[in-house]
Amino acid sequence: MTPEQLDAQIELNEKKIASLARYWRHAIPTVESPDRSQFLLWLRMFDYAFDTVHYAIGEVAKKSERLGGRMSQDHAIRFASSCAISYRKARALPQLPSDRFIPRVAPSYEENVRAL
Repeated sequence: MTPEQLDAQIELNEKKIASLARYWRHAIPTVESPDRSQFLLWLRMFDYAFDTVHYAIGEVAKKSERLGGRMSQDHAIRFASSCAISYRKARALPQLPSDRFIPRVAPSYEENVRAL
């Protein structure tokens, strides 16, 4: 990696952090925004995947709304981490095409009743 590429990567990460912090303040105004280090930690945890952290913040916003805005910062951060981990795991699962499913061989209950 060249120094220019490293500088570009650092600048991109700073933009991601600023954007995520701005999204947090917009989506969850009742909960104080986490420190810059928390956003950086999330990005590092999820291979700098912006969409994973963005999804987690959106889920926190939904839960905060369900709770009537009564959510502590600690609760919000932990819930966001949990949502991001679940989102990441769900995306990592293999998606099988529909022709790979095993066709049903046995007749259904309705078919058995009709045959009587």
